[in-house]
Amino acid sequence: MGENKTGVTPSEASMDGIQLVASILMCFPEMAKVTLDSEDSGVWLDFTLKDVPTEERMKKADKVITDSMRLYHELEGFSRARLAFFYAKGVLRIFRDIDSLTRAELDILVSIIRDHFSDLLLADTVNNIDEDVLFNQSEMIDHRIRFLRTNHIHENMVGIREEGRVMVY
Repeated sequence: MGENKTGVTPSEASMDGIQLVASILMCFPEMAKVTLDSEDSGVWLDFTLKDVPTEERMKKADKVITDSMRLYHELEGFSRARLAFFYAKGVLRIFRDIDSLTRAELDILVSIIRDHFSDLLLADTVNNIDEDVLFNQSEMIDHRIRFLRTNHIHENMVGIREEGRVMVY
């Protein structure tokens, strides 16, 4: 395994990718699955819904997400942020590029999803989670995103939440 121009091996970058996916799932129990997409240098955030939202509700949520993210990206100076939002087969899917993603943006996205789909959202119940562990995971999300911006995502990864556990493949 060779090193890239930053001196980081692909296995080190992969480990940081695994840690990022696990941290996001640990910090946001509303997310059912997180996928790192090496081809598009981004992340897919999946939220499971127990029923199909109306077309009107989806349009309203799409507008709020799009407008909120556009404003956030302008304020943060991200002129080329890539965002996709859609519903398919019981899952709300949001795509974000790694180059402009931040922990604060994840907070905003999850808040919007909670506000618009609270009655449909299937969130995992997390029992007995250590608040210090959760705080540390949260603090590391931005660090891991910055690391992957510099060292790039070398392989696809999928993290899922199942019965209070997080697994990354």
